[in-house]
Amino acid sequence: MPPDDLVLETLDGCGPFASREAAELGEVRTVSPTELRVRTDDLAGARRLRRTVAAYATLGVPARRPRELLETSVMQRVDALVGEIRRARPKVAFTGLRLAAAGADSADMRRIAARIAEGAGVPVDEEGDLLVRVRRGTAADAPGAGPGAGWEILVRITPRPLSTRAWRTVDYPGAVNATIAASVMDLLEVGPQDALLDMTCGSGTLLIEQLHSAIPARAVGVDLSAAAIEAARAHQRAARRRGRIDWLQGDVRELPLEGGFTRIVTNPPWGTLHGEHASNEALLEDLLARAHALGVPGARMGVLTHEITRMHAVLERTAQWRPLQEHRFFQKGHHPRLFLLERREG
Repeated sequence: MPPDDLVLETLDGCGPFASREAAELGEVRTVSPTELRVRTDDLAGARRLRRTVAAYATLGVPARRPRELLETSVMQRVDALVGEIRRARPKVAFTGLRLAAAGADSADMRRIAARIAEGAGVPVDEEGDLLVRVRRGTAADAPGAGPGAGWEILVRITPRPLSTRAWRTVDYPGAVNATIAASVMDLLEVGPQDALLDMTCGSGTLLIEQLHSAIPARAVGVDLSAAAIEAARAHQRAARRRGRIDWLQGDVRELPLEGGFTRIVTNPPWGTLHGEHASNEALLEDLLARAHALGVPGARMGVLTHEITRMHAVLERTAQWRPLQEHRFFQKGHHPRLFLLERREG
C-alpha cells in the first residue's frame, strides 16, 4: 500500500536544496522551512536523499479523536504501510517501536503504540528505531475531514535518520552536519572541471559529500590535526565513492600547495567551543588571504562560520574577495552562515 505522501524533515536553511533533490521523485510542496511533502511511492529513491534529515511515509485519517485511530480499518492501513516499508528494504530489521506524539503518555496513545508494535512484530521501546509520529492533520492531509480536523500517522522509512552517514565511523568533535555539508557544496556549485580545496577539512565531511555529486578534477583537504586527517581517510574509505582526494596534514596558511583552485571551502574553528573569538577573526583573515593566493581569478569560496560579526569585519577590511551571498542555516541552537565569495583579480 503506497503512502498518501512522503513528509521530509529538513534543517532550516537546507529546505531549498532538499526540495530540488526531492523533485526527482515527484511533485514537492513546501510546508515550512523544516518540512516538505513529496507525492511519490518511490521509497528506495527517498532513502537516497542526502539533504533531508528524515523521510516519513504518511497516512491521513479523517478522525476527530485519537481513539478513532484504533479502528480496525485504520490500523490495517498502518500495518500495510509498515509492510511496504519493510518490503522496500527487506534486509533492514526494526528492533522496537517508538511513538512520538503530543500526549504520548495518555492511555489512547499508549494503546495506539501497542497496537502498531503488535502489527509490526516488535516491542514498544522508548529507544526504538521504528519511529512513528502521530499528529493533528488538516483537511488536505486527511481527505474527507472537515477544516482543521483529521490526524496524520507518519512512519519513518529508515531505522536511522537519513542525515546519519554510515561512513562516519569516527566520532570527530565539531564535524559539520552532513545535510548542511551537502547544501554548502550545492551553493558552491562544484563541477567536474573544478579544482577544489577544503582549507580546514576536519574529518572530511564537505569533500566526501561532494563525491556524491559531481567529482572535481582535483580535490585537496588540509587540516592542522593529524587525527582529523586520519579520520578523513577512514571516512573516505568507508564511503566507497569514486574520486581521489589528497588529504594533507599541516597549517594551510604555511603548507606548500600548488595553486590553481577554482573552488575553495572552509569551516574554520568558531566561538568558545573551538578557539577564541579574537584569534578566530585573525584566522578568518589569514584564510581569505591564503585562499586568494591559491585561487584563480574568479574562483568561488565558501566560508561556513558562526563568527558572523567577525566575518563581516574581515570582509570590510579586504578587497580580495567580493561577497556574493550569505546563506543561513539553523541547527539545534546553532546558526552557522555560509558566506559565498568571488575572488577579485590582483
